[in-house]
Order: sequence, then C-alpha cells, then structure tokens
Amino acid sequence: MISGIFVALLAVTLGVLAAAGPSPAYVCSFCQGVLGIAEEAAIQVHLENVLSSKCPADSLICHRAVKELILSLTSKVNPHDLCVEMNACPSECKLFSSWPVNPLPDAPPAWPIERRLMSEDIKSSPEKSFIHEDVMAMNIPRKLDILKPIFEAFVPSWVPQGWGMWAPVSFALAEFKALMHNEYNATAIPPIGVKADPCGFNITCKIEHIGDHKPLQDFDGDYFSMQGVRRLRGNDWRGYDCDDLRGDVYPGRKTSHHGNAVDHNCNGISGGNSTGSYEELFCANSQPRGIAILGDSATAHFHIPPQWVTAQNWNVNQLMPDAENELDFPHCSWGTGHADPTLCPMQHPIPGVEGPIVTSLYSQLRARNRCNHNDFQNIGVNGARMTSSAQLVDAFARDPAHDHPMLLWLALIGNDICNGHPTFDHMTKPDDFYTHAMETLNRLDTMLPANSYVVSLALFDGELLYSTMHNKVHPLGTKYSQLYDFMNCLEENPCWGWLNSNATVRAISTYKSTQLNNVYQNISDNQSFKNFKYIFFNPKWTDIFDEYVQTGRPLTDLIEPTDGFHPSQTGNAMFGKKFFEFLDQNYPDALGPINPYNAEIDAMFFSSPQANKALHA
Repeated sequence: MISGIFVALLAVTLGVLAAAGPSPAYVCSFCQGVLGIAEEAAIQVHLENVLSSKCPADSLICHRAVKELILSLTSKVNPHDLCVEMNACPSECKLFSSWPVNPLPDAPPAWPIERRLMSEDIKSSPEKSFIHEDVMAMNIPRKLDILKPIFEAFVPSWVPQGWGMWAPVSFALAEFKALMHNEYNATAIPPIGVKADPCGFNITCKIEHIGDHKPLQDFDGDYFSMQGVRRLRGNDWRGYDCDDLRGDVYPGRKTSHHGNAVDHNCNGISGGNSTGSYEELFCANSQPRGIAILGDSATAHFHIPPQWVTAQNWNVNQLMPDAENELDFPHCSWGTGHADPTLCPMQHPIPGVEGPIVTSLYSQLRARNRCNHNDFQNIGVNGARMTSSAQLVDAFARDPAHDHPMLLWLALIGNDICNGHPTFDHMTKPDDFYTHAMETLNRLDTMLPANSYVVSLALFDGELLYSTMHNKVHPLGTKYSQLYDFMNCLEENPCWGWLNSNATVRAISTYKSTQLNNVYQNISDNQSFKNFKYIFFNPKWTDIFDEYVQTGRPLTDLIEPTDGFHPSQTGNAMFGKKFFEFLDQNYPDALGPINPYNAEIDAMFFSSPQANKALHA
C-alpha cells in the first residue's frame, strides 16, 4: 500500500529540483526512479484513495491536487519524458527503455527485518515523513506546484530549518537524542576525571563528528558505546562497553586493575571461586583475540531494501534506523555479523550452514573460543579506498600494551577501481596504492599487540557483477544493463569500470585491479612487521560463485538486488564462511585454538535468556 511517506519522497525530489543542488545527476536519477514507482503503483493500486485519505478533511485544495496528480500518472507518460520536461534530466539519459513496465517485476521477498516492525519502530512511533518546510517555500515549477497542498499536509513541525536533504539525518539524530534521554539516568553522568562524550545531547555537534566513524555515544573515550546503543556507530559496529564510565574497561582488554567481580574486557565472564577468577581459569591459556575489519561499503554490508524501489509491496520501512547506520548492516556482515537473523535482510540457504543464522568471521571466531565474545570492530566506511585508509585507522581502537592480540582484515575490495567517472584516470595507481598501504600497515604495527595477524583481502573480481546481473530485471522494472548505462550516462555509477556494457572497459578495469593485487603480493613477499604476521588473501572469486551455483540457486542471490553491486546477505554469509575456511586450512594460528572450556562458559554465563539476548545486543 502506498503510504504518506511516498508523498514525502516526492516532496524531497521536488525540493532538490527547485534548489538545483550540487549534483544534478542525483536529481535526475531520483526523479525518474520515484516517478517510475509512482506511475507503476498507479497501475495496480487505488492511489487516489490512498492519497486523498492523507489530506485534511476540510482541505478542498489538497483533494483537488490529488485528482490532478492521478490524471498525470494515469497518462502512461514515461518518467524520462516528465523529468526532461521539468529540466531535471538530460534527454540522452533514460532509465526505462519502454513504458509502461509490463509485466511488473515480482514483489521482493518478505525480509525478516520487516516482520518485526510492528513490535518495534513502527509500533512505537507514528509514520513520519522527512520533508523540510523550506521545500514548500521554494519556487517549484508550475507543472509541479499542484502537489504543494499534498506535501504541506505532511510537513513535520519538528524538522529544523536549513537542513534540506539532510532532514532524514536530522530526524535520526533527534531519535538518538531521545534514546539518550530515555536510557541514561543520573548515575550515567561521568564523574570528575572521566572523559565525557564531547557532544552530550548537542545534535549539531554530533553531526560535525559523524565523519570520524567513531561511536557518537562514548563517555569514557575508549571508542565503545554502552550496551543497547546499537546504531550511530554503536553496538551494531563494535562490541558493547559494559562500563562506559571507566576508560580501562572495554572489549579486548587484557590487563585489569579491578577485582574478579568486574568484567574488565566485557566478554561476559566475571567472578571466580576458591582457585581464582573465572577469567583466568577459562581464558588465560586460550589465546583469546579480537577481530577488526577496516574496509569499504562491502565491509559495512551496504544494503538498500528492494521494497524502497519497487511498486510491488512498496514501502520505506526502516528508513530512519537505516539512516542512523548509514544504510549499512555491519551487524549482519561477513566480518562482524553477530545479530539475530531477524534483524538482518533475508538470507537464502548457503552450503554447509544449517538454519537461519548469521555467519561471519566473528561468529565463527566466537564459536571457537567463547572468551572472544564481544571483541569485534567494524570500521567499514562507504566509499573508502586505500588512499583514504588512514581515516579507518583513526577510528580503530587497540592498546598494544594492555589488550589481547587482534585478527585484523584490510578489506578495501572495490573503490580503488570503482567510481562514477567515465575514465580510468580516477582509478588508484599502483605506486599510490603501495604508498598508502605501507603507511597504513606501518601505523597498525604501532597499535596492534604482539602476535596479531593482518590479512589484506584482494580486490573483488568485478566482471562477475555484470555477467551475473546485466540481463536480469531490477526491482524498478528495467534491466540491470539499462540501469548501469543510465547511471553511467549521469556519471553517478558506483563502478563505471565494471558495471558497464562495454566489455573492453570491463577488461581494462580488471587489468588495473590485478595490478593493485600485485602490490599486495609484493608487500607479502618483501615486507615484515614487528607485531603482526602479514597475509595476502587472493581468493578465486569465481570458485566461490561456482560453489553456490551447485546448490541449484541463482547467482543473483549473492548480489544486492537494489544496486546490483554489493554482496547480499547471502553473499556476506558465503564470504564469511569461505574466508574463515581459508584461515583454518592455511593459518590456524591466526584463529587460535578451540577453547576446551567452551561448554562450561556457555553453561555458566550464556545459558540464561538474558545472556542469550546479550549475544545479539
């Protein structure tokens, strides 16, 4: 059912059009995509009744505007033509090769995360639209001005002035502010001498600190948030801080100045008996270690629900919490996935994994040794590449003197090749790649405890993306090849080199990717580091895809349906399984031994419903 939020999306689109913002390409793609959904929806649902129900009962202008809108939608005009007429798109960039879409693409499957909405976000708060009041004051072209009364019916009074397209972020931070007020009490005020959260409840300050990729709530300055603060770089991204007022209590801490009653490393194990502490008994000789992934959007598990871009079962559920997590699902990712599967996108079956569980390097490392519980960091940043890797290190937390060793992955697998520029000039050159890689590795050598491991993951075989997806139908109703060419026309394709119908461009991109992988191999052959063993892992990506094909399921299961680019939830699980197998078979010391006390730890600390809930905090 089309909802009031749909009207909000249209209003945001018009606001951008009127403002003539810095990225006309985004204006065009948003215009054609949103209008495409609207017109497809008009074919299959009683859109007029839905929109009219959103108008105030006494607003004749709003009801008249709805009728005019429906007349324009039922005219079957290609969204491309409408957007060109509105000067929102160049005439040569066309998303839909034919119109109307017939038949409509299948409705997306019911993602588990959607089945719990009524018990969480949607139930606790009314439906909201993210429309800034300034949009209504803009000089919208007359052809579109008929929609203004509809939009005005849904403008929230709480959206601050001057935010424009950042309204969704402002609402996300507003909710974060409310979360802080609800969860903190007087005892949570940091005592004198403890480093406080520099922003407190100052939303403007928090926005200024978004770019450092650290938790926005961190009273003691150890880069970990208290349990229950999941988003905004909280527990979804890193293990929780079981005492956010003590800077020497956090995940991965080895040494302790506290007694047995204090869980100084937040792994859930505390207390003791007449022989000593349980931490010493169960963990001291188990070689515990944490895991961290420094990488890009594939590391962070970038995911846009296909329901957001299709007319079949259209909705924008989870828009607000997804904005708080930068459209990423690190808690479901191949590296640090740890959540209950109902908090993740839908996962198709993968070979060797039974049941609906999240499979990641962290989940398998924890299964190997329960003392590793809660010791993970996902420093994945959308758009990150080797030349920006220093920012990832800035957000990483490890004390070489006081913390356990670390298994760290440097997983920048795409953006040094992938970008929207229609030339090869913006791809990272091998010399620059080497310089920044060595700067990052040398700096990590000063931060990691002795006996750590660093794995550099090779760049992805991007030709698999086009060969898998190009002839399939996108949730919008156009083929992926048409979508890729449309994005290339606008120079906004996330990966011009590989998401391209030109086979020569794809081949050259693969050649340049191989050059960068050769840099990693050169480092592996010729460099050594004091505190960690360096491993270059160059998986044969085609073998991973071939193994999945043998299950009888389509390869498209492994790739995100909305962008046709990132690994899906199934792809993340498949990668997590295969990457762990690589280490287990070739570098078992990087994983540590299986802890013989796992059963005792489970029985004593993780068997209660409260403890099980904490596993997925």
